[in-house]
Amino acid sequence: MSRHHLLRIALWASVGINALGVLVFAPLAVGRPSPLLPISSSPFLAGQVALVIALFGAVYAWLARQPVAYRPLVIVGGLGKLGFFCLSVAYAAAGVVPVHVAMNAIPDLLLGATFLWAVRDTASGRAQQTARRTNAH
Repeated sequence: MSRHHLLRIALWASVGINALGVLVFAPLAVGRPSPLLPISSSPFLAGQVALVIALFGAVYAWLARQPVAYRPLVIVGGLGKLGFFCLSVAYAAAGVVPVHVAMNAIPDLLLGATFLWAVRDTASGRAQQTARRTNAH
């Protein structure tokens, strides 16, 4: 399986995970408790989080449909997923959220790493192609 194909699979998996994330925050956004979130939040903040998660999900879907994924967006998505995992672990370690919240963020760790790995390969591949062209002349 090529890195490009694996990136597309990771992007589509991220669309699904982000859709689930929106469902976690949606009840809080309308003033109801969320059965999937162990903490409460103001409807405004929950709505903002749901919006950002939905926006990233839409970007992942757009990227997955492109013939060539736009590297800067893949990098931002990868950093976002890694950041979510790191925050989940930090808040679980501090006792703010249960440990299972950090465990549930492991797919984000794997997907974020996949995004950055795929982009790194693309960057090094371009550098190698440029070096070959330069040496050929």
